[in-house]
Amino acid sequence: MLGIPGHIFALTRAQAKKQKGQGNLDPGTMDQVLPKAMGGKGKSLPTIPPSTDDSPSEEEEFPPCAEPSPDELAADTAPDELAADTAELLGGGGRAREELNVTQQSLPTLEGLRQQAVKQQNGDVSDSHRVYWEDNLLYTEARDPKPGAARRLVIPLQYREFLLTLAHDIPLAGHLGQIKTWERLVPLFHWPRMSEDTKEFCKSCVTCQASGKTGGTPKAPLIPLPVVGVPFERVGVDIVGPLDPPTTSGNSFILVVVDHATRYSEAIPLRTTTAPAVAKALLGIFSRVGFPKEVVSDRGSNFMSAYLKAMWKERGVTYKFTTPFHPQTNGLVERFNKTLKAMIKGLPEKLRRRWDFLLSCLLFAYREVPQKGVGFSPFELLFGHPVRGPLTLVKEGWEQPLKAPKQDIVDYVLGLRSRMAEYMKKASKNLQASLELQKQWHDQKAVLIQYQPGQKVWVLEPVAPRALQDKWSGPHLIVEKKG
Repeated sequence: MLGIPGHIFALTRAQAKKQKGQGNLDPGTMDQVLPKAMGGKGKSLPTIPPSTDDSPSEEEEFPPCAEPSPDELAADTAPDELAADTAELLGGGGRAREELNVTQQSLPTLEGLRQQAVKQQNGDVSDSHRVYWEDNLLYTEARDPKPGAARRLVIPLQYREFLLTLAHDIPLAGHLGQIKTWERLVPLFHWPRMSEDTKEFCKSCVTCQASGKTGGTPKAPLIPLPVVGVPFERVGVDIVGPLDPPTTSGNSFILVVVDHATRYSEAIPLRTTTAPAVAKALLGIFSRVGFPKEVVSDRGSNFMSAYLKAMWKERGVTYKFTTPFHPQTNGLVERFNKTLKAMIKGLPEKLRRRWDFLLSCLLFAYREVPQKGVGFSPFELLFGHPVRGPLTLVKEGWEQPLKAPKQDIVDYVLGLRSRMAEYMKKASKNLQASLELQKQWHDQKAVLIQYQPGQKVWVLEPVAPRALQDKWSGPHLIVEKKG
């Protein structure tokens, strides 16, 4: 990452409020700024003046989600007003572009980058990154960029809090962690100490602090599942809930489906978890992506029902169940469940009973960022290219409209095939390396205990015991050893 002389403080949100000329960018009121499609109320973005100071029947039983109530719609702005506010948010036309250009040219803390641009324009190629002016905007990019990589727009201080909020706080961002927030920003934007600013911003997030995470201790050596290289060949399914209180439309469960190859996830809100309800939701998902070869689930009565077994058999799907009381067998889904519940907790309190209405936004947030094990986002592995999100729209609003190059469909398909093959090859390699590293770390604290047929053992019941309930059951006789 490029550096410049001097020091820039990573701002907390309280500090950001005090910055002169910032406007009202309090993350607690960002829903006032963002359009409703992003989880806000559609009010206008405050004007940011240039600054020279950069210092510190079955159908009716479980609808997919509910529409807003008449009372909620009553507070909405008119469609033309909302369109104008959204246009202002996503760049504000030429005025916002001119303001950005003025601040890029005047702020002292960007002087180092401006000097680099001048040196490189005069033929200096010693820096690892290009810095250049184009259409009166300052950009940076690698000298040998990856195919499809976008140039990065240099961002002055007064715009950073807004972009960080957009990358972390709104429902389309999902309050994901520091790394994923940074990975959402770094393909599009650059500023000095962006990694440190992102870390400080996420650390100061009150919502994330209130829903803090806990960890567990590994017990036995890890046996990773085989790497899957074909999208939707193997999927994990699970039910999240009941979530209390239920939503205003009566949904209290979520059916979750996670593809093992791409990490692409689906989540369907449900009122009930009966086998017909679950089957209908699964058919809706698989009608879009095709039926998998394998389905992994826990031993819930709905998944083990004759109804679902018959459905899998008719469609040539092999179903596998996790070991009783051992959800780690379906660890990919369990990890996504944890992330999804954290994102729901991260919604503003007034929206938590409308999580079913915002579930698509949270899924977008998860699918948009690279997954640690594979190195690509689920969107990239499934569609072969990154998708346009809120940050992309903001960047496009600052830039001049570009005419999309015409491309023949045959050329597109050939290019897509080549990209997908390369993506999946790299993803499989990254995942294999990640699994080996995970096992190496896990097994440092693991102890292998082996039992033999004929021995008697006690089994820990991994559920919260009642006052007079034993924690252990047994003794049980081991009759056979497998594996």
